[in-house]
Amino acid sequence: MAVPGRRGFWGRLVNTETLGATEEDIASILRLRRARAEMFGAELFGDLAWDILLQLFAARLGRRKVRLSDLQIVAPKTTVARWAAVLEERGLISCHLDRLNSKELWIELSASGAARMSALFRSLRPARQ
Repeated sequence: MAVPGRRGFWGRLVNTETLGATEEDIASILRLRRARAEMFGAELFGDLAWDILLQLFAARLGRRKVRLSDLQIVAPKTTVARWAAVLEERGLISCHLDRLNSKELWIELSASGAARMSALFRSLRPARQ
């Protein structure tokens, strides 16, 4: 039996039944996080790794490619780059230099990172009866 899916990031087949969330689910979380930072001050909430993972998961769900410079995170670019390096070292994201512009870095969730994010969001859904 064929697995339902669609072509996703970098042309890979994405199984749409097991992702556990929609792009809108992730967008809602990101909006809440931004509103929280505006209301209470961003300095109270230092969760850059999570913000990167959320944005890359949303991009995967929306079948969008993301450059490191595209991430909407309120932090110095060097700090974002350091956290991206940590996530890559842990096998959660993959980074690829742009072939046409060596100053641009494309990033995406790795297979392991995508599986973990999907499992997390599936665990939050009520069990079907």
